[in-house]
Formats: sequence, C-alpha cells, structure tokens
Amino acid sequence: MSSPPPETPNLRIIWDVGRLSEWARLLADCGQSTLTQGFGYSQAFYTTERWRPRLGIIELADNPVGLVVVTEKRIAKLIRLVRLHRGPLLLPVARKPAVFAMVMKLLRQEYRPGPFCWPALVPEWPAGEEAEAMMRWAGWRRDKAPGYRTIWLDLRQDAAALRAGLAQKWRNALNQAERAGLSVEIDRDGKQQLPWLLEQYQADKAAKRYRGPSPQLVIRMRTGMHKDGDILLLRAVKDGVPVAGIMVLGHGKAATYQIGWSSAAGRSARAHNLLLWRAVQELKAQGREWFDLGGLLPDHAAGVTAFKRGMGGEEVELVGAWR
Repeated sequence: MSSPPPETPNLRIIWDVGRLSEWARLLADCGQSTLTQGFGYSQAFYTTERWRPRLGIIELADNPVGLVVVTEKRIAKLIRLVRLHRGPLLLPVARKPAVFAMVMKLLRQEYRPGPFCWPALVPEWPAGEEAEAMMRWAGWRRDKAPGYRTIWLDLRQDAAALRAGLAQKWRNALNQAERAGLSVEIDRDGKQQLPWLLEQYQADKAAKRYRGPSPQLVIRMRTGMHKDGDILLLRAVKDGVPVAGIMVLGHGKAATYQIGWSSAAGRSARAHNLLLWRAVQELKAQGREWFDLGGLLPDHAAGVTAFKRGMGGEEVELVGAWR
C-alpha cells in the first residue's frame, strides 16, 4: 500500500483537551474497549510506573469517533519513550480500514522516531496482510514481537446461548462445579477480597514464575476504579475454606479478566469454571456487552489458553508490535 487507502477520511487527533466525562463516554460508545485505554488503568500505571498518560480524541468532521491513549516517560529529561498498547479505539461506525490507517499516520506524525523519541505500538486492529500494509503505509516498521492474542466473549447473547457456546469439556466441568458444594462470594468493591486474593496470587506467581501485573498496580487500579463500579471479585468457598478467586475489571461496556488463583482443592472442584460463569452473569447484569478473557500464550501457557478457549468466544490476534 504505497498510496493512501481509498476514501481516506479527513481526520484529526485533538490532544490533551478531553475531559474525564468525555473519555468515559467515548470508551463506552466504542463497545469493545480495552482496559489499557481506560482512565483507571492509565492513572494506576502512572502512579506505579511513572508512565504519563496522554489522551487524544479522534475527530471526523468535528465529531468524536474514537480515542487513543499513549503513555510517555522521559529518560534523563532528553529521551522520550512512547507506548501505545491496544489502541486506538474507534466507534463501530468508524471502525473502517481507511480510518484506522489515517489514525496511525497521524500518530506517526505526532511521534516521529529519532534519537530523542522512541515510540513502540501494539495497535488494536486484527492481524492480516491488509493491516500490515496499512501500518507500513502510515510509516511504521514491524517489530519482531508476536501479535497480541486474546478472546472476546459476546455478552449480548442470552445466558442459554452463552452456555450452549461453551466447549463440551468446559460445560461438563461447570456442571461438576455446580454439584461440588461450592459457595460463591461476590465483592463489587474489592475491599473485602482483594488483600486475600493478592496474597495468593503473588505467592503463586513467584512459585510458577509467570508474568502478570504487579500487586502495586492491581491495588492502584482498585483505588481508581471502584467508585465507578468497575471492580468485581469472586471467591469460591468449600467447607468454609476459600479455594479459588478471580478479579475482573470493567471499562465502559466491556470488562477484562485480570488475575485469578486456585488451590488444589479448587482445581479438583473446577472452581474456576464456576467463578468465570458467575462473572459472566454479573457482567451481564451490569450492562457489560463484551468480556475480554485476557492474553493468550499457547506456547508458554497451553493449559490456560485451552481453558480460555473453552468459553467459546472469538479468538483475535492483533496486527503486532511496531516502531
């Protein structure tokens, strides 16, 4: 793609002028929003890692059609590190290749790589030859990192359809969990369950040496998001003992499965299946329409990947990492 895509729209990105209310409204209007493009995550990431968020409102003919949040950090007050993870987000009516291509070109003009500017992007756009051609047309260079992969569960379906869409093995495990004598405790604030879950999660992450958000980041996200009703924790209890827990974070009309833990007793009782199924019901009751099950690492976490695939959502691979 050496020339502009057909019907290239006249777009612009307005930086540093959006209010929090507009940010929240656009995030909701985008439908399939991502956690990293929300205010709660951006503020928590700044507090813990010192990456400063910068909000851009994407406009077409003076009408907002999307948003993009980049984060920046300075090295020795000279070098500007720039990161974009899982953005931009576009309204459904604007989710067109020509719009995406122009947004990426505008970002390239805003953040031209050089000795004092080091941008790195993981755009929120499905992988494919056309997508890569658009990125090259916009001036970006492909990095070696693989494309981010996740699974989206469409919560606009009714409960019967969602249950029918589960893989047979996953549904059998859910049936087993429902007969295992488990009770489920729900914390819609995070104050009750989060300290306990973080203790289990941190010990499990250290023992198994897998990557995941730091406890400090999780705590800051809870602090910044619970007042908006975007925190959901569920804990499975058997014979009075907690055996599994999960944390889900809301953002607009979507939510993301963030962290989880299960003991041997919880795994035996298939507690995680029950917790995620109950989370789906809770999210639907909140009016959420999409559930992002989190990243997939089939080469490094095959069991977790198979478990998430069993929920029957749509698997998506993004266009990859670019500089």
